[in-house]
Amino acid sequence: MSWLARVPQPATRARVLAVDDHPSFLAVLRDVLRRTDRLECVAEADSGEAAIELAQRLEPDVVLLDVRMPGLGGIEAAKRIKTRQPSTLVILISTVHPDELPVEVHERRIAAVIWKGELEPKLLDELWLRHRPQC
Repeated sequence: MSWLARVPQPATRARVLAVDDHPSFLAVLRDVLRRTDRLECVAEADSGEAAIELAQRLEPDVVLLDVRMPGLGGIEAAKRIKTRQPSTLVILISTVHPDELPVEVHERRIAAVIWKGELEPKLLDELWLRHRPQC
């Protein structure tokens, strides 16, 4: 066996679709994801409609989804994504405290709802480890 075969290979990183209607916050998401150990951004969307289409086409492991967007909001987009792809981990991000969101959010099999101000690499890595599908 060659020495290359003994070198540990990096773990596969979870593929993330980042969704927010504000370009400046998409840049923040991109930066936070760049600093995670277990996640990588593979696509971005600026609407719920685009998120559904990209999630279906790319089959990401994780969707980070803004709650409030014009048109189809994050809650309805999460419902549709989870219906088509139940194993996709959906994390809602919001400027509204999670307790102030409609009850239906907690009925959508959402992994977490987090404030935008609390979005950190370590938290996202921990959520992935806690909620990822087990093989």
